[in-house]
Amino acid sequence: MCSIAPVALITGGASGIGLAVAKRLVELDWNVAIVDLQAAKGGHASQLADGRSLLLKADVSSYDEQADAFSQVYKKWGRIDFVFANAGIMERADFCAPATETVNGAPPRPDTAVIDVDFYGVVWSCYLALHYFRKNTSKGGSLVMTSSTAGIYAISEVPLYAAAKHGVLGLARSLGKRMMENGEPITVNAIIPGTVPTAILPQTVIDAIPTQFLTPASLIVKAIENILNDPSINGQAIECSGNDIVNRPPHPFVNEACKYTAGGGYREKAGQDAVLKFGIDGQK
Repeated sequence: MCSIAPVALITGGASGIGLAVAKRLVELDWNVAIVDLQAAKGGHASQLADGRSLLLKADVSSYDEQADAFSQVYKKWGRIDFVFANAGIMERADFCAPATETVNGAPPRPDTAVIDVDFYGVVWSCYLALHYFRKNTSKGGSLVMTSSTAGIYAISEVPLYAAAKHGVLGLARSLGKRMMENGEPITVNAIIPGTVPTAILPQTVIDAIPTQFLTPASLIVKAIENILNDPSINGQAIECSGNDIVNRPPHPFVNEACKYTAGGGYREKAGQDAVLKFGIDGQK
């Protein structure tokens, strides 16, 4: 049976930003599913209204585990209206540190867990969100991804984390544009939080930042509410820093050549999906 109330699925919703958004949506009478590796531990997430919440343990870096979670949510409520691809971890090894050599003289493979979770995990969430949105009666929904200030600024200490968050930003903008071109009632946006005092950072770092430079989770909640209340917000990157919510438009085209190629001017002659079709055909 399809739920009358809208349904949200939030990855990384057992704590921090995800939990703050989950709590607010429950207050607004949404049904909320939290998908998190720590969901089994409950914590603050277990305090959500039982009838309106669902806690599912899953490793977001695993497509199969995410797919199973999405399936369970859809089976329970018969719809998914909002997906917040928010789960993330911090870098776990120093990518730039000198490495010992293996037998063949090359260093061992680096730890790329941060890419697996923060980028591929978001890719899986997006892919599944599009599928389930299209199963809704409305054929639509809202998809929001958590990027980071590391997704628009150079953060030397954690280059792989920054790379993942830059990737999330590009994915959100490109998918949002694609949905508009397709005429589908699906919005895709990225949130760019400043430094929010959550468990992703050590307390020593949080304590070292003046209070006025920290970003409260409530600001991200407000930005999410703005997106949910205004379907015209699509393909946007929304920075939340300190007490400010600022839309960060894409970089302007550097010249006419860039505008024509990156802007898709070639499509009129080559076809709307010429590049994509070339890539697909090349695999046959």
